[in-house]
Amino acid sequence: MIATIRQRQILHRVTDAGAARVADLARDLEVTEETIRRDLKTLSERGMLARTHGGAVALEEGDDGRIELPYDTRDATRMVEKGAIARAALRLIEPGTVIALDASSTACQLAKLLPDQPMTVVTNSLVVCTLLARRERIEVVCTGGTLDAEAMAFGGLQAMRTLEAMNIAQLFFSVRGVDLKRGLSEASDRHAAVKLQMLESAQRRVLLADTSKLGLASTVFFAPVEMADRMIVEASDEPGVLEALDEVHRRGVSVERAAMG
Repeated sequence: MIATIRQRQILHRVTDAGAARVADLARDLEVTEETIRRDLKTLSERGMLARTHGGAVALEEGDDGRIELPYDTRDATRMVEKGAIARAALRLIEPGTVIALDASSTACQLAKLLPDQPMTVVTNSLVVCTLLARRERIEVVCTGGTLDAEAMAFGGLQAMRTLEAMNIAQLFFSVRGVDLKRGLSEASDRHAAVKLQMLESAQRRVLLADTSKLGLASTVFFAPVEMADRMIVEASDEPGVLEALDEVHRRGVSVERAAMG
């Protein structure tokens, strides 16, 4: 079966049922599970569905980065890419420093890798707080504020005030979209406001963004791409990706391509 036809059938099945498992799709379409995983990766990169562990889920109608997806959905997509980016970011962190992690699933991957050594982690992520709770030598500063249960993130005035009071050496953050013309964007103004305050409170800002974010524009633009000092993406040889990263570099942002695997 031609790949484009198979992918169209996969998309119809996921859209109609709301979700589908790799094993079921492989059986019904009479191909290997690895073939289905490649198809799901392609469809996910095109923004047509969201990958999960073991399958895929349909995006809500009209979703092109303009709605806030639940944390569990975000965490289950592009896991290999996020892992590579998190490992590259880990090498930038020194003992005794003060870092900030936003509530992105990529920053949560970085939190999982942090060694139990003296440092302070400022975060608005309930997931990060939970992950680091038992690491005795890491001081965790939670911003507090109003909890968005789906995003597992705190926002609002209290979160902003906490961030404003902190002297953050490095911020590790992600976004919903990286548009080279209009900048960094988020799905809602409440999340955009917190990330902007994080950017303003940090001495150095590291953007953790897999290549699916390139060229994507979400609802609220909150900062130019140049406000990041460094951008870490997974390694890719796709011409469109390389062209976009060259433009990011020309704007004064250091670009690191994290090795996969």
